[in-house]
Amino acid sequence: MDDFEDDYKNAIESGRRNLQAIKLLSNWCFHAELDRSPGRGLIEGNTGLPIGHMGVQCKFAKRNSIMSWLLEDSAYDFYQNNCKFCKDRVPVGIPNIMDFVVPREKAAEQTKRVREEKARKRKRRQTDRKNERAELRSQLSLEESFVFDLLDEIDQVEIATDDPRLEQLANLAPETFTRKVIDHLLPAVLHENLPYSTPAAKALLRAPLEPEEKLSVAVCLIDKNEKSSAAIDVVLSMAEKLSQNEIKKVLSRFVSMALRPPPEMDPVNIAPKQLDATPIHTLFQKRRADICREVDVLIRNNESPEKIGTAAKIILATNSDELLSRHARTIFAKLMRRRILLPGERQNSSVLYYLRETASKCLERNPQDADKIIQSLLRGSDETGMKEAFRAYESVLNHRFPEKKQIGTAQRIAFRRLLWMAAESPNIGMDYAGEFFRYCRGELSELAVEHFEDLIGAAATLSEKYEQVDTDGTLELADDLLSQMDRNNRRLALNNLQNSLIEWAAIGARTKGHVGIEEFLDFYRRLPQHQIRMRGNMITHVSKLLTGVESLALVMSDWYGALMDESTLVRAGAVTAWKEVPYDLVKNFPDLFFEAYSVLLSDQYVIVHQSAVHALRFRPFPKEKRHLISLKLWNLIAHYSQESKREDFLIDCIDAYTSLCLSHEQKKGTRGQLLLGVLLNLEGNALYHDFKRLHYGFKEVPGFTKVALKSIQDDSTRSISIDDCMSVILSAPHSEIVNCAGDINRAFSALRPKPENFRKALLYTAALTRAGKYKDANVHFTEF
Repeated sequence: MDDFEDDYKNAIESGRRNLQAIKLLSNWCFHAELDRSPGRGLIEGNTGLPIGHMGVQCKFAKRNSIMSWLLEDSAYDFYQNNCKFCKDRVPVGIPNIMDFVVPREKAAEQTKRVREEKARKRKRRQTDRKNERAELRSQLSLEESFVFDLLDEIDQVEIATDDPRLEQLANLAPETFTRKVIDHLLPAVLHENLPYSTPAAKALLRAPLEPEEKLSVAVCLIDKNEKSSAAIDVVLSMAEKLSQNEIKKVLSRFVSMALRPPPEMDPVNIAPKQLDATPIHTLFQKRRADICREVDVLIRNNESPEKIGTAAKIILATNSDELLSRHARTIFAKLMRRRILLPGERQNSSVLYYLRETASKCLERNPQDADKIIQSLLRGSDETGMKEAFRAYESVLNHRFPEKKQIGTAQRIAFRRLLWMAAESPNIGMDYAGEFFRYCRGELSELAVEHFEDLIGAAATLSEKYEQVDTDGTLELADDLLSQMDRNNRRLALNNLQNSLIEWAAIGARTKGHVGIEEFLDFYRRLPQHQIRMRGNMITHVSKLLTGVESLALVMSDWYGALMDESTLVRAGAVTAWKEVPYDLVKNFPDLFFEAYSVLLSDQYVIVHQSAVHALRFRPFPKEKRHLISLKLWNLIAHYSQESKREDFLIDCIDAYTSLCLSHEQKKGTRGQLLLGVLLNLEGNALYHDFKRLHYGFKEVPGFTKVALKSIQDDSTRSISIDDCMSVILSAPHSEIVNCAGDINRAFSALRPKPENFRKALLYTAALTRAGKYKDANVHFTEF
């Protein structure tokens, strides 16, 4: 997290200010209360400082308080809306909130005076202009006077800057814009910012101006970001006459027409911006040397990051190979050394956004040269620099759907670099480069085919790093909890990355066909027996190789062998692979496979039988084979339903058993009632997950409403969602509601009178009413 240090310092400063504001608020009024948004963050937990969105509330308040990051802002708003003229205030002591209210009120009053003074000056200048036009009328013709009359109307602040009347007059009667009128309007257009400056500029473009004057007016319009095709045409047709200063003005506007804003500046993107790169490309063709010179100056500026961002935008907009090649090293250096060169830029600044876009284009256009630059800058780079390198490589591998991804030199270089960065520096790579490999992407399967050996080789190196985790910390105390957690996290990261790389390799092997599958299996067979983690991860993805019956025949002997392997990790990987089997191929599996799989449901090692159950929830056995797993799943339920066993896995077993081995009638019978008894014994988080997963299958089982009533009263369920519980209770048959009337009464009696419990009160009232307990419903609801 690049900005964590700054965010941490800002949070601490906000907490200190809030702590002081809380003291001042408590002294302000006896009735004033602090109102906080729910939840506490890690920084607040460590420091004890009040950090978060806060507001003020009072029983006499007529308007609600805003919730602000700084309590001062909320308290000032509350004071203005409620406290300023309040007669119920009971002072407590001093100092109080007036310490920050008085300075803010003085600042607001000063701002008001400045605004009023500006308004008076603007009105005075407006009167002076009107008097000046009145004096000139004696020298004007009737047509010219009509223009001045129109100026008197639109010389008002309230008139829209795009008022069309002056431009329409120029279109209909250009002869009214004589030299006298032009001489009067030109200074207002070129040197002043008057209410009618923009309409006058648009009108003058239609008037008989001198070429230099027309060019100046067009530049002025473009500089104001006005959408005027006429002004653009004038500038492009006379581009050779533009001064360097005028080039700077139009360049910024043309660039913005060709580029989209950063996502942070346009997160919703309701109406996508229509891009037009023609103006900047035409201007670049005519004034190439001047624009290149301007970019040279901007990108080498070390004092203004905005100018560096402007240079990057120009390079992007012109799409010039010359500029990309000339400044490639500078662009990558600015990014990969940005902690030193651009220390004030946050992670999502627009400057960094355009530099990254330019870096991506450099890598796309000149992959060999850009790769050499990146690798040279990586030597001695900090973590931020490495992250920018990862981002640059990844950018050329991303694409927008539904476009087809084109695989070229840049993509091949980027894929290989990311792969070995992830493998060689897994602690950093799993956060950045390794994140790229977390999910396989079908559009890059061609790269997985070409880099099959690299993927397998990189995955194999991670096994060695996994074994080194313990040896790296030999000097640490064995009972150091934090050290142990760190080692466990590193092992998990290494295993996950290895698993992801092997999945990519399996996708590449499948894409390659028969030869690729044989290569994958040959490597698996040649692995030493002690490489159990690599073997387990490879067999986990054996089902990814399946494309048809022929491929099934190729992998089945190795898969069956893995089911019977002496290593628990390999056996767990073999059963996990079942959940990715293509549905159409399930009917082609031999009976021996199902028998071997079902045996592992009774495996003494937890990781094996748990993996087998999890896989069954994703890919069930065929109906004619489910008798093989019925008893074994029931035995697992009986075992894990005992006290102090793993309740989350118990729910998985019940889910698999009821969905695969019980008919609708059996759920309502003895087995269903036994399972219902197990569910009623669950508590806490397990109770919520049990209800979330099983309420559809158990909805019509007699007595399940009792489970819903227990779950809806549980703290874990209430903290997440009670919707499923409410649905079951409201849709329960009448007989069920009658049998549960006692439970509903007890739940209603225990319900605390809080606003968030009102839905539950309505639910219990409705349920008791359906059960015919009208008196109980009335009493409970009245008390609530």
